[in-house]
Amino acid sequence: MIASFLLGGPLAGVIVAAIGSTDAREVRGAVPWYGTLYNHAAIVLAVSAGSLVYQGIVAISPEDEGARAAATFAGTILAGVALWLVNWTLSVAAVSARTGTPIRTVWAQDVSGIAPTMIGLVPLAWLMAQVFQLPDGVGWWATALFAVPLLTTRLAYARYVETRELFEQTIEALSKAVDARDNYTRNHSSRVSHVSEAMARVMRLPESEIEILTWAGLLHDIGKIGIRDNILLKEGPLDKHERILMNQHPTIGAEIVAPASQLSAEAPLIKAHHEWFNGSGYPDGVEALHIPLGARILTIADAYEAMTSSRPYRKTPLTHEQAVDQLEKFTGIQFDPEIVPILVNLDRSILDRPPDRPDELPTMLHQPDPRDLNRDRDDHVAAANPAKPPPEPTARPALASDDVS
Repeated sequence: MIASFLLGGPLAGVIVAAIGSTDAREVRGAVPWYGTLYNHAAIVLAVSAGSLVYQGIVAISPEDEGARAAATFAGTILAGVALWLVNWTLSVAAVSARTGTPIRTVWAQDVSGIAPTMIGLVPLAWLMAQVFQLPDGVGWWATALFAVPLLTTRLAYARYVETRELFEQTIEALSKAVDARDNYTRNHSSRVSHVSEAMARVMRLPESEIEILTWAGLLHDIGKIGIRDNILLKEGPLDKHERILMNQHPTIGAEIVAPASQLSAEAPLIKAHHEWFNGSGYPDGVEALHIPLGARILTIADAYEAMTSSRPYRKTPLTHEQAVDQLEKFTGIQFDPEIVPILVNLDRSILDRPPDRPDELPTMLHQPDPRDLNRDRDDHVAAANPAKPPPEPTARPALASDDVS
């Protein structure tokens, strides 16, 4: 497209953009008509902007042949930058509107990784135009040689997108695998990740840190894979030995993800998400600002989500007001006092738990929980023998400090 308006002017560039950007999915009818119209309009506008920038620079370039050649090359670079900026802006706006994802998130995740490569192709457009003008018809067939690097770049970009999607899907699958061990913790990790991300956006953290926090939220409990079921699923309070074993799950989680180079930044957050602000947490007993910021955010989101969910030791979840009261009670002890108000002031649409969809549950969770059946049986026996005193309750205290193990 750039080479075409270098050779034939804005009209040539617009024609190539309008026709040459036709996608096979559009031909098959897989893209709605308004999507097809928007896509083609976006690239036509982008090419128009680029060609106008180029024409403007060429118009004011000096008459000297050497200086004019330099101006032509510089104009090509600036035209390419203008073209990509317009195209990316329109594309990102469409994706944001369609998915509800913030514009800066789409820009950071979908554009930043390919921007250097796409800008780097602009000099290739200038070279294509120069080669095409070679005499004796050489330029016609020599220009076709550029199809190889262009196709390679196209395939590399497609692989980049596929690899990123696979990476995200793998993280989500690992998160669901952890939650699927217990009917009471389904969707816990995704909820913690969602609330943590919302808090980070209110705090206006850089997009790269938000992404790290989001993934750490999904994987913060992955270390529970290494905790035996008789401890992890226990209804009553943990004894001292069981508590020691349970408290190892942040370290286990960090060790699981550490070998993955793309998760190296998430490992410290996973390890520290049970550290307390006053230094009495685990596993390392670090305190205050020595705890990574992302971990301090995770701790609060994790506690809130746990308190407002059903648990085997507390069938009735705490209300929003009760959970907030516990967060404020432990402010400065367990939680960072500057971050707790961030969660408290979040919109309730973010904090409120959406209803569970049975079709999203793993097969193993479609059946009633055996712990509920046992509890119902005990209640039935107690009702049939009123003279016999009921067994002592085994529920753990419904406190923030005891609710996120």
